[in-house]
Amino acid sequence: MRPIAEQLGLSATPVTAAMMKLEREGFLISKLHRGYFVPEISIQDMSEIYEMREALDRLAGGRAAASAQHFAIAEELRANCELQREFLELDDVDAYRRTDVEFHEKLWVLCGNKRIRDTGEQLLGQMKLGNSLSARLPGRVRKSLEEHLAIVEAIERADLEAAQSAASRHMASVRMTFMTSISEPEES
Repeated sequence: MRPIAEQLGLSATPVTAAMMKLEREGFLISKLHRGYFVPEISIQDMSEIYEMREALDRLAGGRAAASAQHFAIAEELRANCELQREFLELDDVDAYRRTDVEFHEKLWVLCGNKRIRDTGEQLLGQMKLGNSLSARLPGRVRKSLEEHLAIVEAIERADLEAAQSAASRHMASVRMTFMTSISEPEES
């Protein structure tokens, strides 16, 4: 920790606190008398993370649809989907990925449950690898946008079950795409 603290011009206390926070959030692991390390994320880890995301998004979608503000929530999410569509037309996959992440973050925030937002944010950092791989598969981003719009439409109709189902289907589809992308050999 000392070299990091010295490089940043800080005492060891805030650096240690930051490392401990990153460990709690799953970005680092601590090894006794050795320090902090970036953990390797296994296929099983990713599968579990996607499973948690599916549960969170399902819950958030249902809460958003049941909200008295469901029209406003749908409007904000639809605006995000329009940005996604613009980035697709520009063939800007990186900008699309950022907007895709923002869609989910907005859903977590707008559903009105702080713990969903906090848990989602924690899992999101661990999912960046999966998002990066699956977004590059042919047709995946367009399908993802369609799935996002299905969630938005269900929220707009205040259809709790349809919103939950659409959110679940979306994350299950993303998970399946990720699992397929890592099991297929890369072309040379």
